[in-house]
Amino acid sequence: MNKRTDLIRKVYFLTALIAIVLVVNSISVFASDDGNHDAVTRLDDDGYLYFMDYTKDYYSSEVMNAMRKIGYIDPGCSVFFTHNVEGESITCRNYDYPHRVSEEDHTLTGLNIILHCKPEGKYESIAVADAVWCDESNPLLQQGGPDQIGFDIDMLDILPYQCMDGINEKGLYVSIQRVDIKEGDQPSRFPAGSSMLLRYMLDDCANVDEAIRKTETGILVPEDWQDCHFMVSDATGCSVVIESRNSLIKVIPSDICTNFYLGSDDMEDSYRDGKLREEAVKMTDEDMTPNYHYGYGHGYHRFVTILGQLECYRDIAKEEYYTIMPESTALVILQSVAQNPYTNASGISMTQYSAIYNNEKKTVEVWPFQNYSKSFTFDVEGNRISTGQ
Repeated sequence: MNKRTDLIRKVYFLTALIAIVLVVNSISVFASDDGNHDAVTRLDDDGYLYFMDYTKDYYSSEVMNAMRKIGYIDPGCSVFFTHNVEGESITCRNYDYPHRVSEEDHTLTGLNIILHCKPEGKYESIAVADAVWCDESNPLLQQGGPDQIGFDIDMLDILPYQCMDGINEKGLYVSIQRVDIKEGDQPSRFPAGSSMLLRYMLDDCANVDEAIRKTETGILVPEDWQDCHFMVSDATGCSVVIESRNSLIKVIPSDICTNFYLGSDDMEDSYRDGKLREEAVKMTDEDMTPNYHYGYGHGYHRFVTILGQLECYRDIAKEEYYTIMPESTALVILQSVAQNPYTNASGISMTQYSAIYNNEKKTVEVWPFQNYSKSFTFDVEGNRISTGQ
């Protein structure tokens, strides 16, 4: 082989190598040109669940302005608070919403991202976000989207404000559940206000009391988030539901929350268009003191399904209401109220994921898209702990 032929081959080899590198870089969806994001990593085999370490400043005017353009967020969910066999506080959650591929294709889809955030001067958190809400019309914001050519990671800039539930380094858990706006009720002034308030609670609040006070800071007033209420729990064992109805905030001690008002009776809304829509329900404790006060509505069947099972695990030796169970049992309860179009008793929504948060260990274990054969566990620092089989 002469030197000229050897040189040509080397040039061809280097040219091919450079071309391969350029192609790989052009289709990579796991890095950002500006270095503001770390990896978006696929977790499950089906492409419903990913992990992202978010390092951009989501309090910047650019991100905040983008968030304010987002429309109505409509999650219908189930959540309950209990204790595992070690006595640790755990909060258990189904996130439900029937995302569709398109208006023409009604195939159920989803894109959920376990999100680690550590904003400067605020609390570190681990949460689960519904990335579809970043742009519901974008076909890449659905199952497997981040693995597709053309996926732009900047589409996830507002993802910290699309978290549906999460826990911070102090053990404060917060989640959003939808409530139906009744005829005559005051609608929300800012459609995305509830998801923003969840983020503010995770970033700034160490316990339930601070979360309650956060609703009175004026950053988001009660009129901004009339369409949802919050389940809030902490490592001390406190759990409450915070809701706003017609600009009035109510705090209800409760270990269960679904999708209807807990702090007000809906008897006045029983009739609509001449048909009975709801009937008032009141549950009492042993002394006939009202324990839960709510109207029969969306999610009532899931509420009482959870309540009946929690009662089986009540520790009657304790003066206060206290339930304790294996986490495997808590998962069975979540499965019993999972929603999909084939379970009419639970509704016709879709459980995008189930999660169990440990308020004391500050961890989350997630089962994606009703696949209960495998789970993914992360701590509040964004470390992957284990993969459950």
